[in-house]
Amino acid sequence: MRHLFEGAIAVSLVCGLAVCAKKMLPPSPDRFPPHIEEIRTRNRVRLELVFDEDIDPGSVIADSFEVLGPGNKNLELRGAMRGRRPDRVELWTWPQEPVLYRVSGTVTDLAGNIGRFRSRFKGSERKDTIPPRVVRISPAPGSENQIRASVGIGFSEPVDTLTLPGYLFVPGAYDTVFHFAWEPNWQGFNLTLEDSASSGIIYFLLLPGVPDLEGNPLRGQAFTYFTQDSLLEGNAVRGRAIWHHCPLGTGTVLFSEVGEDSEPMPTTGLAPILEGGSFATKLMPGRYRAIAVADTNGDRLMDLTGGPVRFNTDAESLDIFLLPETLPRPIDAYRR
Repeated sequence: MRHLFEGAIAVSLVCGLAVCAKKMLPPSPDRFPPHIEEIRTRNRVRLELVFDEDIDPGSVIADSFEVLGPGNKNLELRGAMRGRRPDRVELWTWPQEPVLYRVSGTVTDLAGNIGRFRSRFKGSERKDTIPPRVVRISPAPGSENQIRASVGIGFSEPVDTLTLPGYLFVPGAYDTVFHFAWEPNWQGFNLTLEDSASSGIIYFLLLPGVPDLEGNPLRGQAFTYFTQDSLLEGNAVRGRAIWHHCPLGTGTVLFSEVGEDSEPMPTTGLAPILEGGSFATKLMPGRYRAIAVADTNGDRLMDLTGGPVRFNTDAESLDIFLLPETLPRPIDAYRR
């Protein structure tokens, strides 16, 4: 009986030490690489890779993946990014065909484990019909003290980088001093001022028409204005571009200061016309000539014009009535 009691005590001590040791040991580090669980074809140009754990977003670059079709023909990748959930990766391709593809690549989990995978999927026949949107523009309108002047645009999806975006700077001299560069994954671009510091307000307008990988064009415009000075001086200017016959589409108001001899000088300001016809911007105090132009069918030719209208920035608002343009032209033709 005594031996049984001593044995029970010994077992209890061993078990207790084991439990304590288990509690004292640090958590076991993750040593397992991520594995692919599923491939979802969202449409002809978008794949979603689902993994069994969260993926390090820094490891998700287009060069880490490859998609091959029949005969090992390469399907070009135009972008890669972590998906809406951290365990997913989205790949953007040129339009697929309803054939069997093989996708391979490497990803890294949050613990640094590298996972290599290879899997198959059938190309989608579903066409993407949703146009891209501008989801980011920098600097914010009215920004001051932009020492290293640059403009950044971000899109909701990769766009066709073979088509350069249409954009407009005011003053027009800035068109040639900003260096253009696409962002990684083709979901945006940056324009950086290469010249020395300047004074005054710089206006930037991104025009419609940037196509995504299925050719759906950007419909809206993106606008900002900023200065490298420590203070952005100017008067708020608001108004309406009036056209009663059909939806206005996208449009722009171009402002030129009027000199002492009543002759307008080069274009020094601009404002985008919103869908309802309203516009707003900031201008240096003074007298101006305003011209409104609009593109109603998305061909980048201005088929409506209004003005010129002369006004003073002390006025509360400005109305410009639009009429059909006899000879539609690109917007740059209206900039002085």
